[in-house]
Amino acid sequence: MNLKWTSANSLRLSRILTIAVLVLAVGILFLIPVITQWYDDVSGREPIMPVLTVCLYISDIFAVLALWELNTLLANISKQELFTERNTKCVRVISWCCFGLAAVFAVLSFWRLLALLVAVIAAFVGLILRVVKNMLATATELREENDYTI
Repeated sequence: MNLKWTSANSLRLSRILTIAVLVLAVGILFLIPVITQWYDDVSGREPIMPVLTVCLYISDIFAVLALWELNTLLANISKQELFTERNTKCVRVISWCCFGLAAVFAVLSFWRLLALLVAVIAAFVGLILRVVKNMLATATELREENDYTI
């Protein structure tokens, strides 16, 4: 039996994992109060349940939106639609979701300093995605120019 890993298999795995994490993120929306209460119980520090609850709800909404756009991007790639305006938009939305997460965790860092680390990481990922978005937009423009060239 020859199990060869192909790009199609990799893409299929990425889509499955994206959908699984999307379902998990939607499910977590219903568990946030339980999670924040548990955190307050075990943290041994001053309770921050109201602030943490709001931050996690906002963060989860950003995560769901980013995962939805990632799923759309992967679906387009599976249809061999690579350099399109829609894909550029998907990467742009995902990058702004990362910046949104960075802002939420920057606010949360006033209560828990470790949240600042999450904010910096999210901002860094958002910045990288902006660069990828700019490259994708340029490649899309070049492809369109090439399509109209005789």
